[in-house]
Amino acid sequence: MTDDQKKEQPPILVARDQWSIPVSSVQRTLADGIKAFVTRIRQSTWLEDSPAQDAEKLKPLSKRRLARWTPPPEWNRELAGFADAIDSWQQRWADTQPVSFLVAPPFTGVQTSLETLCRDRGWKLIEPPESYSIHRAEDAQKWWSQFEGDTPWVLPELAHCWLRTPTGLRLIRRLLGAAASGELGKGIVGSSSWTWKYWSHLMPELRFAVLTPQAYDHARLGQWFRDLSQYQSQTEVHFRLTTNGSWVVTPLDDAHKNGSNKRAQKVSTFLRDLASWSRGIPEVAWAVWRDSLRTEPEDDLDEAVLQDGSDCEGDRASEKPKAVVNGYQHGWVIPWSQVSLPSLPPGESRPLAFLLHSLLLHGGLDNERLEITTGLSADDVGICLHSLRRAELVTSHARGWFVTPKGYPAIRRYLLSEGFMVDGF
Repeated sequence: MTDDQKKEQPPILVARDQWSIPVSSVQRTLADGIKAFVTRIRQSTWLEDSPAQDAEKLKPLSKRRLARWTPPPEWNRELAGFADAIDSWQQRWADTQPVSFLVAPPFTGVQTSLETLCRDRGWKLIEPPESYSIHRAEDAQKWWSQFEGDTPWVLPELAHCWLRTPTGLRLIRRLLGAAASGELGKGIVGSSSWTWKYWSHLMPELRFAVLTPQAYDHARLGQWFRDLSQYQSQTEVHFRLTTNGSWVVTPLDDAHKNGSNKRAQKVSTFLRDLASWSRGIPEVAWAVWRDSLRTEPEDDLDEAVLQDGSDCEGDRASEKPKAVVNGYQHGWVIPWSQVSLPSLPPGESRPLAFLLHSLLLHGGLDNERLEITTGLSADDVGICLHSLRRAELVTSHARGWFVTPKGYPAIRRYLLSEGFMVDGF
């Protein structure tokens, strides 16, 4: 599949009350469990044509193979369905709510999609305010001037417009009030689910109709991973479990789609577990998926020959990799029980909890703002960040520190267990 043919899967938008978290495979009904057990006994030789692989002979994917099989999501493509959902929502609430609110958990790509939609339609993109504008209302006039005129506007991320300090709440309080009264005109506000939860608690009198991206269940994750693997590959990739060869992502051919081939009935529960653990958040699932893939050592060597003409001799460059059999390649996936997932550093630490909660409430912060919003000293902030970075729970970018996609589920569970207010997703 060429880059021009690349098909991204933008968020599917639904009303908040229609959002549902994927169900884990361990919650299958007893009947399903018995049926699966009996089927395994009756068809014990179903994988004779494609046996499981010795895990010791497999290795993680090279950077080249990762880039080909699991390229980063691009949420600025194929936005027709995304735009149609927003248009329909705006039309539905045009008389009572001119400002549409799109609330999403972190790592769903909504901010990028909104920014792209805004540019494509020539709307006004509302930039986040500077720190001094957040704390001093008299200095925010330039920021408020962005809303002037009749052109529709988009504020991609509400989380970047406030700080949890005594004076850092004023701007959003006024913004939400102005949106409710209709004085801002027609617009769209994107908001982190953590910011939205906080402000819904702080201002329960505000009742906005909210759109949200539906969680990715195991079926949609499988379709997405299959599409990603074909973006830059010339051959289809068949993903199977290393332990018994069962399908992790079912193939596209008609025999498997219509169930006429007995192999179609042998599907691993890996994606169900991944969907449940990631809470259906695409970039969280994608990060774990990349780390779960394995390949045989010669596969990457053959691919390097295929891709790099300097390594080729004669007609060697035109040969297919040895791993290509019957028009497809094998990708191996380790069992869910072997997946390495980040965890919180041992021991109880309220400073860690305060810092992580602040990062999620504000969609990332630099050191200075972390000190302001948590009340921790510069030394304490530095120690906490060092510990969390070593645990692969946070990472640094130009704008400051952010929670990592792989670390997000563990952080959310930790904050919930510590009695912190968490989002509803």
